[in-house]
Amino acid sequence: MPPGVPAALEASARYTADAPVIWVNATHVCTCEVDATTGHVKLSRYIVSEDCGPMINPDVVEGHIAGGTVQGIGGALYEHLAYDEDGNPIATTFMDYLLPTATEVPVIEYGHIETPSPGPGGYKGVGEGGAIGAPPAVVNAVADALSPFGVTVTRLPLSPAQIVALVDQS
Repeated sequence: MPPGVPAALEASARYTADAPVIWVNATHVCTCEVDATTGHVKLSRYIVSEDCGPMINPDVVEGHIAGGTVQGIGGALYEHLAYDEDGNPIATTFMDYLLPTATEVPVIEYGHIETPSPGPGGYKGVGEGGAIGAPPAVVNAVADALSPFGVTVTRLPLSPAQIVALVDQS
C-alpha cells in the first residue's frame, strides 16, 4: 500500500430510494380440520400468493415465503412463552416449547405476482410477510372450523388444550 494508506479494507455507503415506501403484498389462505374432542388441528391446504416484484431466484423466494409461513403457523398453533410466578421461563428446551415440524405443515402452494416497484430493478422484499399473514389465516381457519360450537377465539396459541377449553366453555 502507498505510504499513509491503511492496510485495512473498509467501505461505507448509504442508499436512499427515490420512492418513499415500497409495499409488498401477499394473501394467505388456509383450510383445516379440527378435532373438537382432542383439540388437534390438521392444516389441510395452505396457499400463499405474494408480490415481491421481479424474482431473481424463485427457489430462494419460495424458501423465504415457506420459512415465514411456518414461523407464523408456529405462532398461531404451538409457540408459547410461558413463565412461572417469578418470571422464569417454563419452557427451557424444545421438549417444552412446541415448534411446527414437517408433519404439522402442509405442502405450501405458491402463487407469484410480479408487479415491479418504483425502486431500482423493480424489486421488493420477501419472506417476512409469511410470519405476518400466516397467523390470521390459520386462526381464521380454526375459528371457522369451530364456528358450529359458537367458539370465539381471543388468545394464541391455539394449542390442543386451548381449543378443548374453548369448546367446553361454549
